[in-house]
Amino acid sequence: MFSDEEEMRAPVNRWIRSRRWEPVNEYRICHRRPDVVGIEGRRVMVAVEMKLSDWRAALGQAHIYRFFAERSYVAMPSNKQRIILRNIGDFNALGVGVLIVRRDDSVIEMLRAVKFDPPFSEL
Repeated sequence: MFSDEEEMRAPVNRWIRSRRWEPVNEYRICHRRPDVVGIEGRRVMVAVEMKLSDWRAALGQAHIYRFFAERSYVAMPSNKQRIILRNIGDFNALGVGVLIVRRDDSVIEMLRAVKFDPPFSEL
């Protein structure tokens, strides 16, 4: 599996591009720095927090990203899929989506994020 969050960046960037958004890594906005954001024009369409294991910390960070991103996701490796499933209600309650990054570098949208109208989405 992945030994570093950085190894998930390329697959997550491809997932963002597949939605026709431009990925930007470590973009600082509203005193935060998501691992990756997807930009369309001057709007932050998606923010993604990548973690290898600490889903609670990732969920907390991704929840804050809703202030500037229309959608917010946590991306984790596929070996954490079971623990995510056991706690999917926490993600659902906050409207945060889940991306699972597989060994073959494919990305599965396990839970679709709720679309928000964030107050600070304009760059």
